[in-house]
Amino acid sequence: MSPELERLLTALYERDTCEPGQRAQREATFRRLVEDALDRKPGLAYDEFMEAIHPRYLEFRRSRRRPASLPPSA
Repeated sequence: MSPELERLLTALYERDTCEPGQRAQREATFRRLVEDALDRKPGLAYDEFMEAIHPRYLEFRRSRRRPASLPPSA
């Protein structure tokens, strides 16, 4: 995964999982990264961009989940 995509996915994840008081700051960071990406791809709409990264984001979220703890052995 490219460092740029990883930064974008991390920002989206942090936006979705942050404390309510940090939401505006996380949203601004995410929006800035999306705008930078869209500037490099003229003609690509925000909705198209989000649809394109959605599968990668789901994968990214799964990788961030903590594994379920095993029950103690008897």
